[in-house]
Amino acid sequence: MRDRMRRVARGAVGLWLLVAGCGDDGTGGADAAPRPDAAPRADAAPPDAGLPTTFGGDRPAELLVPANYDPAVPAPLVVLLHGYSEDPTFITGYTRFDTLVDSEGVLVIAPPGLKDGAGKGYWNATDACCDFEGSGVDDVAYLAGIVADIRAAYNVDPKRIFAIGHSNGGFMAYRLACDMADTFAAVVSIAGATFADSTACSPAEPVSVLQVHGDADQTILYDGGAIEFPDGAMRAYPSAADTVAMWAGYDGCATTTAAGTAFDLDLLAADAETTPSAYDGCPSGVGVELWTAAGSGHVMSFSDAVPGVFWAWMKAHPKP
Repeated sequence: MRDRMRRVARGAVGLWLLVAGCGDDGTGGADAAPRPDAAPRADAAPPDAGLPTTFGGDRPAELLVPANYDPAVPAPLVVLLHGYSEDPTFITGYTRFDTLVDSEGVLVIAPPGLKDGAGKGYWNATDACCDFEGSGVDDVAYLAGIVADIRAAYNVDPKRIFAIGHSNGGFMAYRLACDMADTFAAVVSIAGATFADSTACSPAEPVSVLQVHGDADQTILYDGGAIEFPDGAMRAYPSAADTVAMWAGYDGCATTTAAGTAFDLDLLAADAETTPSAYDGCPSGVGVELWTAAGSGHVMSFSDAVPGVFWAWMKAHPKP
């Protein structure tokens, strides 16, 4: 394990590291928090039994519908994206967005990634993460289809469609922002990264982005690194700071940033460990922010307030 950790410290996270030891997006190792499981909602049935709740075809996902859903009132939609080797149950429990469905009137769905040969769920997000076996699966098309089908069945507010993902899911959130900028108003990436090559992403319009990253992350390094593929190729991903800087450029923001007041995000880190920083001069309604959690690792132990904190940020960044 020490040898593997040294490889990570040099910025090379091998496939075997992500599958065992301190990788696995939170299922093992010193960097892992206890696995969160999504508790079933008291009212899991939609108000109208005639409306579909399963979407995604051969990769089905269950849509969580507010108990007071009113088809006459446009509802926001949040897509949850799990990390490598994880599943929809984990990302739902980790973010606890299921707790906002009824209280905030939010439609929430957590689709499953394709499974690789080892049975690990993944997203083909960027060249660095995480289609290790070269399947070439078009996850943008898969997720676009889910969103389109939900919009056909429910009254979704077109200005309030969001994605939030952890690790590989964070990479996928950025991929959606690149390829579906006309659909997604904002994305939140927890311990993910965008393309290392800025020319690989050409968003059609501004998308608000929030990067949340622990500076002690030993799986997806805060300062950037590279992931080793089975063929020995090393594929780079940018640092957290470079990720948001690229998005500030895509969105037409200024090159200056302003720091906010530190606050508590990770229960296992020091109090007020998270420092927010936002780019200045973005188009009206658009935000590009980096929240750096000092001493936090790849899987944080979020406080009960976290889903509300993330949701408040999303609500503040609808499509203009």
